[in-house]
Amino acid sequence: MSRIHPTAIVDPQAQVADDVEIGPFSIIGPRVKIGSGTKIGAHVIFRNWVEVGKNNVFHDMSVIGDTAQDVNFHNLEQGKVVIGDHNIFREHITIHLPKVQGNETRIGNYCYLMATTHVAHDCHVGNHVIMVNQTGLAGHVIVDDHAFLSGHVMVHQFVRVGSYAIIGGGTKATRDVPPFTMVNGNPAVAYGLNVVGLKRSQMTPAERSAIKQAFQILYLKGLPLPKAIAQLENELLPSLPAASPELLRIEYFVKFLKNSQRGMVFHHSAKIGTGEMDIA
Repeated sequence: MSRIHPTAIVDPQAQVADDVEIGPFSIIGPRVKIGSGTKIGAHVIFRNWVEVGKNNVFHDMSVIGDTAQDVNFHNLEQGKVVIGDHNIFREHITIHLPKVQGNETRIGNYCYLMATTHVAHDCHVGNHVIMVNQTGLAGHVIVDDHAFLSGHVMVHQFVRVGSYAIIGGGTKATRDVPPFTMVNGNPAVAYGLNVVGLKRSQMTPAERSAIKQAFQILYLKGLPLPKAIAQLENELLPSLPAASPELLRIEYFVKFLKNSQRGMVFHHSAKIGTGEMDIA
């Protein structure tokens, strides 16, 4: 049987699993669906169309599914927030409905969003992502699996953050952050690979070696992005064993680079003026 505090308001049309816990003064709207094992603290609000998976934890004072912070928002009836399983959401988190019809604002599985983090409209957050206190994603941001965003990070709209990337505290990311990299600064620049994160992930030495070679081609040879991609495709990829884990890592790396619309963050040694690096 669900454990719902007597001061909580749960709309009769809401779909709440039998074992869900709901704390004092929380509000669950009519279009909300909450999966088994989820625990909701005090003063948590679920508005509009929200689907929550199993075994999530929502600490106090969060608002999930409110309208997008956009003066042209007109997607109240179709907009939807979808949250997976085994996530932890700390205090004062906000996750907003998508602006674009047909889109969803999505968060995967096993993520940890710390206090006062913000996920804006149309964002897609993968699995095992960590966002530290007061970090915010603007609209349409994509964060791939195992990325780590430190505190006070601001990610510009339409930016993508690659898998296993780590963004240092206080960083403003206005360009795409390649997978496996470590970036920092205002605006963000790349300083190297997320060496600690790659080792903790239990990647093989061969995987880490291939990733190192890819980083060197992208950043340390002075190549423009199209030529770096060509060298990755024509030289590094053919040198890796077929169907090997390292091949899959570099295929993902190349695909990430090829799909960029905002360009990659620059290397910290690049002799480029701030005005050119900080694109709007």
